[in-house]
Formats: sequence, structure tokens, C-alpha cells
Amino acid sequence: MSLGVSKGIGEVANYKPLARCGMEELAARQRSITPSGGVLFARNTDREEKAAARQLVLDLFHPDRWGPSLRILTMPSVHWRFERKLLAMRQPGWMRDAKPRGTYFTGVENDRSIFFAAVAQMPGLHTPRAVVKQVKNNYPFAEMGIKTNYGSFFFANVDDFVTHEWDGGWEAAWLDFTGPLTAVRLRKIKRFYERHVSGVLIVTALKARWHKDDSEAIKKAGGHTEWVRRYLDGEVLHDLEYCDTAPMVQVALRKPVQQEGK
Repeated sequence: MSLGVSKGIGEVANYKPLARCGMEELAARQRSITPSGGVLFARNTDREEKAAARQLVLDLFHPDRWGPSLRILTMPSVHWRFERKLLAMRQPGWMRDAKPRGTYFTGVENDRSIFFAAVAQMPGLHTPRAVVKQVKNNYPFAEMGIKTNYGSFFFANVDDFVTHEWDGGWEAAWLDFTGPLTAVRLRKIKRFYERHVSGVLIVTALKARWHKDDSEAIKKAGGHTEWVRRYLDGEVLHDLEYCDTAPMVQVALRKPVQQEGK
């Protein structure tokens, strides 16, 4: 398990598991942590093409197209821009509400610097009668989980998160990777999609740096999207490529409706 670092008497470094840190210690650690390369990437999330790709996802969950209940898994930016925009669209004036009206987030982040910075921006942290606490469940894949009235946020590797056997599930998931897809990762996503997502799955990933075997598989499939769809079944809601300092691809799928008795 990764360890948090603090300094005690005589400036001697003390190591403490992050899961054992209280909220005050977590806040102190957030102020002192050294930014990572991931934070430098995350600072530039409002580029025009990235914003357009994000808007396509927002449009999928507009109240005119999606029902009142939405449990969604996301990979938040430092400022939770997507989640805040989604709440503004589905629950106008949400910052004045103590609790969500149907829209609930589960976030996951594996970069320590981004996680600490994003905790301070979680939806529900600055709403009336805010409740902030650690998730008590002992999830083996996560070093820590934080919960507000509006959602939960886990410090964990998303590949480990999606392979966990969840009791419940989500109506939608947006897996917004900054790295590439691989055959191994796609098999994990496929299992998660089939078992734990009842509605829509969006996958965004870097269109580069593939393993040699994956490059050959993509070529044989006829392209990146065709390769992805060999693993993920469903109606294509949108399929695009864009540049976000690097070439990116984004595919949105609606899960097939299972017929009764199957």
C-alpha cells in the first residue's frame, strides 16, 4: 500500500497509510503534496476539441433524453468539470440543495496528486449541510475512498476498480483514459460493461502507443473503433476522433436490451 508522508518532532519523516489518515490529515496532505505530470496534463482540460467531446457525453444525459435516475461512474478532472456541468443541466441550482435529486457519481483516480487536489472540489463539499466522510467498506483495490451526499471518490487504479465484483451497478459509465486501450484492458472493460453497466458506456482513450500485437489486431479489424467493438456490443451513439495535445478516440455505446428469459 502507498504511504502518506508527514514530519514530526525534529523534522523526522513519519510514514502512515493513507487509509488511516483522518479528514484533517487528508486536507493537510493535499496542501503539501508535490504536483505530478498527471496534474500538468489535467490543468488543460478546457481545450476546444476536448470540450466538444465532453459536450457529446453531456447531451446523452440531458433530462429530455434520460430519466430522473442516473448513477454514473466517471474519472473526474481536478475540478470535476463534467460532473458539475451534468448536475447544472439535470438539477439546476444544485449548489443550493443539500442532496442530489437522482444524479449520483462514483469517481475513480489513480494519480495521487490529482486525487488530493480533486477531493477539495468534490460535488457536495460546498452544498448546504455538507457531509464528508471516508468510505468505510474495505475495498481491496482502493487505498482510500471519500464520500459526500453527491457521490463517492476512490483513490485506485481504474483497471482494478472495474474488475471488482460489485454488489450493485451503474446506469452509465464514462471511462476517460489519458492512456491507450489494450486487449487486456478491453477484456476487463467488457466484463465490467456486461456485469455492472445497465445503460450507456463511453470510452475515451489515447490513439497511440499500442503494443505490437494490439497494433496488428487493430489493423486486421479495420480500424480502432472496429477493434473496440469486437469486445463491446451495443448501439453506437457517437464515434469520433479529436486532438487533446495528442490524438484521442471516443466511442459511446448503448447496451442491448436483454429479452425476457435470456
